[in-house]
Amino acid sequence: MKRYGRRLAWLAVALAALGAWHAWPRPDGPHAKAHRSHPQPVEPSSAGWTATDPGTTRLAGRETILVLGSDKRPKDARGNADVLLVASLDDAHRRIELLSIPRDTQVAFPDGRYRKINEALAIGGPEETCMLVERLIGLPIDHYAILRFDALVRMVDRIGGLDIEVPRDMDYRTGDQVYGVIHLRKGRHHLNGEQALQFVRYRHDALGDIGRTVRQQAFLVALKDQLLRPQTLPRLPEVAIDAWRMIDTDMSLADLSRLAARAPRYHAYQTVHTTLPGSFHDPDPTIPGDLSYWVVNPIEARYVAERFFSDGEVPARIIQDPRETRTWLPPAARTAQPSAGRSAPA
Repeated sequence: MKRYGRRLAWLAVALAALGAWHAWPRPDGPHAKAHRSHPQPVEPSSAGWTATDPGTTRLAGRETILVLGSDKRPKDARGNADVLLVASLDDAHRRIELLSIPRDTQVAFPDGRYRKINEALAIGGPEETCMLVERLIGLPIDHYAILRFDALVRMVDRIGGLDIEVPRDMDYRTGDQVYGVIHLRKGRHHLNGEQALQFVRYRHDALGDIGRTVRQQAFLVALKDQLLRPQTLPRLPEVAIDAWRMIDTDMSLADLSRLAARAPRYHAYQTVHTTLPGSFHDPDPTIPGDLSYWVVNPIEARYVAERFFSDGEVPARIIQDPRETRTWLPPAARTAQPSAGRSAPA
């Protein structure tokens, strides 16, 4: 029985971000065919969820995949989602679009309580996580993929490594028995699988997980470039099979194999990436149980997602002042507001 992946193994599903399995016939409705190695069924609180949740708007000419990385430990039934990334192959605009959702993003769960979005995987599985992401960005999620992080090491080594700009020296001990040391030097390097894993896991800088999402996106761009090099293309079927063996997903081996067959056409596609804007909320020591959160404005989240996926528009600023997050309005609403010191017309 396949286990959910541990921290940041999700990155190998960049294959799916590049893929276009949607060009072939498939069962009606999302998640219609469960992965044959899925763990024993656990009834999520979002049972019955579909990708046509009210309030979502489907954009034409694309499929979206929610990429999840689990922090599951050996004795855990399943872990939280350490990484959440919406990947879209957009044939209509010839783009690959990657939207990162910080794991500490505060959202309302089906029981009415506000929690960090990364807890949804442990509470309700990938189905509930998909539902919450849909409600957050207002767009349907068609499929999910969860991987363990040794898949990343294996895949990067199989394709011959990656050329990546390391923005700073990175040194940290993770405490894990395997891959427990992060040690990278600043500069442009050709990274092997284990070094690439270190690059995407590191988060001990001023921006924490927000800085890490930027590095994860840089990794995916480098991965796409390497996968589509002429010398790598013949190995893509092997890479697809390796990825499928290690992931928990509702996509099939045939889907990933078709990806390998279609990969050459995506060489010319533009890759755009961003992170959902918001502001940091630090715990208030005077409030029992107060936690750190990434706070997003629900109206802004949907506005940014729609513009990003439909027009490729990247927000000018990711990290906002908390007041800006609370009071954010779309441009049309701002224009309609009366000027300061003037009353609105009767």
